Amino acid sequence: MAAGVFDALVSTGARLEASHWLEPGLGLASWRNCFDQTRYHRPGHHTLSVYLEGGEQTERLDGPGGHGGVGKICLMPDHHRSEWLVREEFRFFHLYFSPAHLMRIAEEVCDREGRHLQLDDKTFIDDAVLMRLANQLQRLDWQEAGNRLALGGLCNQLLLHTFSRHTQEAPPLVQPKGGLAPAAARRVCDYMAARLAQPILLGELAAEASLSEFHFSRMFAQTLGTSPHRYLQGLRLRRAKQLLLAGASLEEVASQCGFSSAAHLGNRFRDDFGLSPGQWRSRVSSNCHAGRG
Repeated sequence: MAAGVFDALVSTGARLEASHWLEPGLGLASWRNCFDQTRYHRPGHHTLSVYLEGGEQTERLDGPGGHGGVGKICLMPDHHRSEWLVREEFRFFHLYFSPAHLMRIAEEVCDREGRHLQLDDKTFIDDAVLMRLANQLQRLDWQEAGNRLALGGLCNQLLLHTFSRHTQEAPPLVQPKGGLAPAAARRVCDYMAARLAQPILLGELAAEASLSEFHFSRMFAQTLGTSPHRYLQGLRLRRAKQLLLAGASLEEVASQCGFSSAAHLGNRFRDDFGLSPGQWRSRVSSNCHAGRG
């Protein structure tokens, strides 16, 4: 758990909007804060902070100067000390991760020793990749079980980019070659197809392929042309179409295809097909009747 920065904010006037812990030492939080002064003192974990709304009147009192603003990034290492003054309301996103996560990337992705690695201490920098990934995470419902695979994949992308661009003496990332072996790809796809109604974690799929999570996501994309999350969503929506045509209720379809509710199913269905499940079923049914006439 991220005891330092998270608990420091809880003890001030900051308002926690949402939080989620993917595993010990790896968590997300969305905050609002205004008219406050906050101190961090050697939190013992790393923090990636992304400003989502406002922040122009936020400054680091002990830092290099400058002010925040939408899209600004702050990196706070485990040994970090800082003091912040907030003069207006702003909204921000935090990713908390342990030094062990950077070590894992060095060992699993780069085949190098990682105990010496240190995250850079940076304030109010620009990084379009980190901003894009943080915005994608913000659009997900972190408590929705069906989003666990997407959460894991996006957090891994954030960690990989932070490792390669903002970590002292980080070795270059080794790019996987050739994608998944055919047998491994079949195992992974069969695993997903057999568990459409269940939450699936990135670690489960990586284990099926006998790979680390960091390698697996990139090799899966090379082989299948999309992310594990998007591939799984495609399987679920195709199964949803089959059940809709068979006359199942929206609640039954959602339950059997891994969506938390009929509303959740409807949102994903509209995103991909531009129609609600009911509209799609009516259109297909009308076309079938017209064809028979």
